[in-house]
Amino acid sequence: MAASITPSLRSALERLKHAGAVNGMLLCWRRQILINLLPYEEFRAERLLQTVHDARAHFASGGDRDVTTFWFGYEGVFVLALFQGECLLITLHTHASEVDFLRSVGLTFLDDTQLLVQALLQPSPDDETSRDETQRLSEPGVDGLPPQASGPTKVIPRHA
Repeated sequence: MAASITPSLRSALERLKHAGAVNGMLLCWRRQILINLLPYEEFRAERLLQTVHDARAHFASGGDRDVTTFWFGYEGVFVLALFQGECLLITLHTHASEVDFLRSVGLTFLDDTQLLVQALLQPSPDDETSRDETQRLSEPGVDGLPPQASGPTKVIPRHA
């Protein structure tokens, strides 16, 4: 699944990486890395992913808390981890004042990511009925003309 998702999300994640003072980003689905834009090796990104998931499981172990956002501060760098559905976005940034902006942008990005993942996991039914009800624009109509040209044109008069 990661191979079919990454081309469509990589450019959006690259643009998001240039928002603010971002040093790196990691996009994950469940415990699988989809896109790694961190300045670290793959095994370090994998370890960061597992650590954030373990921290979330630790706080949710009582059953009364569902943590969706983590923000850690270290010497010279901050880590923002956002959970949305089954997706996780980890952002490394250097300015603490940008955390609210990065959080809102990251959640919007994760909403779109979750929709794409859901569409890939549960594609629309491709049965005989749906193929009969829809018509491709590239195929000619019954009279041999393109679908837009077959039949009378609907004119909507402009009234003042």
